[in-house]
Amino acid sequence: WEDEPSSLTYPILVKTFGKQTLGGGIFVGITAELQNAKVSFQARDGTDTPPEVLCTISGGNLVALDANGASMNPIYPTAYTQVVIAQSSSATIATPPSDDHLIYLINSLRGKQRQVGSFWYWNPNPGSGSDTNDGTTPGKAVATFSKAQTLASAGTGDTIFCLASNTSGTTTVTETLNITTANLKVMGPGQSFRLIPTATTSPTVTVAAAGVEVSGLYIGTATTGTQDAISVSANNAFIQDCWIANVRGHGVNVSTSSRTQIQSCVIEHCGASGTGDGVKLGDTTTEAFVSRCIIFDNKNGVSLAGTGLADNVLENNLIYQHTGYGITIGAGPLRTHVRSGHTFNKNTAGNTTYPAGYDTYVETQAGGLNATEVANAVWDEVISGHLTSGTTGKTLKDAKTKATLASLK
Repeated sequence: WEDEPSSLTYPILVKTFGKQTLGGGIFVGITAELQNAKVSFQARDGTDTPPEVLCTISGGNLVALDANGASMNPIYPTAYTQVVIAQSSSATIATPPSDDHLIYLINSLRGKQRQVGSFWYWNPNPGSGSDTNDGTTPGKAVATFSKAQTLASAGTGDTIFCLASNTSGTTTVTETLNITTANLKVMGPGQSFRLIPTATTSPTVTVAAAGVEVSGLYIGTATTGTQDAISVSANNAFIQDCWIANVRGHGVNVSTSSRTQIQSCVIEHCGASGTGDGVKLGDTTTEAFVSRCIIFDNKNGVSLAGTGLADNVLENNLIYQHTGYGITIGAGPLRTHVRSGHTFNKNTAGNTTYPAGYDTYVETQAGGLNATEVANAVWDEVISGHLTSGTTGKTLKDAKTKATLASLK
C-alpha cells in the first residue's frame, strides 16, 4: 500500500465535489473532474450486432482538464464504441426563486406598518430556543428577546415572531422588553404568549424607538410595584390585538409621542397599586388614536392630562366599570375628539369629564350625556367670563361644524 505510487505521472487523476451551479438556481449533486486524463472504453472488433456498442456514463457531471487547465473532451475514442454522457443525472438541489414579491403583496393587505424586512424567531420555552442559534427559522429560534433584537436592523421593518410552544398551551416570559430598534415589529400568537415579568424596575414593554409595532401578546406586570404594562415615548408606535391585564400601573402610558395608535386591544384590571388608568396620554402627546378597544375595570378608562397635548382622537371604544371616569380630560389638552359610537357603562364618577374652552368635541354616545356634559359640549365659555358689564354675550358652539371637522380627522 502506497499513498502516492511512484509509477503515476500525475499525483491526482480525479477531483470530485458537489453543489456545482448549473444555472437557474439548480445545483448538481456530484461532479467528477479528470486531471489531464480521459475515460476510454475497450475497443470492439466490429463483430457485434450492431457493430457499434453503446456505452453510457451517468450519476453526475463528468468533465476533464488538460495539463494547462483548459477544458477538453473527457472521452477517449476507441474502435466500435459510442459513448453517451447523461450529465447531471445525479440528485440535484433546486433553489426556488425569491418570494419577495409575494411577501410584500401579503403584507400590503395589513393596512398598517407595511414595510417588510428580515424575519427573526424568538422561542423562550426551555429547550426550544437558544441564543447560540441564528434565529432565522422556528427551528433555530433564539431564547431571549434581547438576543433577537440584536439580530434585527434598525429602520428596515424587521419582524420578531414570538413562538409559544409550551405543552401547557401557555408560554410565560419574565423578561422585560426594551425596544430600541426603529421600525421593529414584535408579533405574537395571542394570549398564549404572556409577558409577565418578576422585576419591578421597568415597564413590561418599553417602546423607545420610532415606528415600532407590538401585537398579539398578553402583557401584565409583576404582582408588586407600580410599573406600567406598556410605556411609549417615541413616534408612530402601533399597538394592536394585545390583551393587557392585571397591571400595577397604567395599561398603556404614552408621552412625548406623535401618531401613536392603539387598536383592537383589551385593557383591564390596571391600577392595582392604587394608581393606574387603562390608557394614559401624557405630556407632549399629539395625534394619538385609540380605537375599537375594550377598556374595563381600571381607575379611569382613558385619561388625558399634562402639557403639549393636542389633536388626540378616541373612537368606537367600549369603556365600562371604572372607579373613576370612563374618559377624563384635564385642563390643557387641545382639540380632543371623542367620537364614533363609544359605549359607556357603570363608570362610577361619570362617563366623561372635561373643562370647557379647549375645543374638546364629545359625540353623544349610547345612553346620552348628563347635564354637565351637555353644557360643556354646547356652551362656548364658562359663565364667569361674562359677569363683567360690557363683555361679549355668551354664545353656543357650532356643534355641526365641530362634528364635521371631527369626521374628517
